[in-house]
This record gives sequence, C-alpha cells and structure tokens, in this order.
Amino acid sequence: MEDLQELFERAKEKLTSLTFEDIFPLTKKYNTDDVKQLCIMVGIYLGAIIIAVIMIFGLGWIPFLGIIMKIIAAAVIIYSTIGIFSSLLTYLKYN
Repeated sequence: MEDLQELFERAKEKLTSLTFEDIFPLTKKYNTDDVKQLCIMVGIYLGAIIIAVIMIFGLGWIPFLGIIMKIIAAAVIIYSTIGIFSSLLTYLKYN
C-alpha cells in the first residue's frame, strides 16, 4: 500500500512540474518569434491532423481496428489543434 502511495506522489510531482515545452516539444525546437519557423510548426501539426483523418477513412471500416484508430486519431486531432492554437497565441503574445 505504501508503494502505491509513493507511486502516486511521484506521479503527482512529475505532473505538477510539467512546463508548456514538456507538453508541446515543438516549441523547444522551433522558435515562435520567426514567422517561417511558426509556419513550419503549424505545418507539422496540420500534417498530423491530415494523417489522422486518413487513418480514420482508411481503417475506419474494419470493425475492431476501426474503433481503435478512431480513438487514436481523435487524440491526435485534439492534441494537434491545441498545439496549433498554442503556437499561434505564443507568437501573438511575444510579437
């Protein structure tokens, strides 16, 4: 029981120490001050959304695999959409 509490404490510690760059690592690689790098970052996120939509249409018709792919694709689409808006808002904040 104590090991489980230790595990929860460590997980809580890691989650509370997360930064924006830990959640969206593209902001470490690409500087949002430059418009060209901002466009590259948005393009990567849009590419991920396009691949997720292709996964839904390509594998969505298979009964069990389709459900799994829809769940994965939904998570990718949500993450990429938030990443696009966060990079654009970061650009607007500092420029």
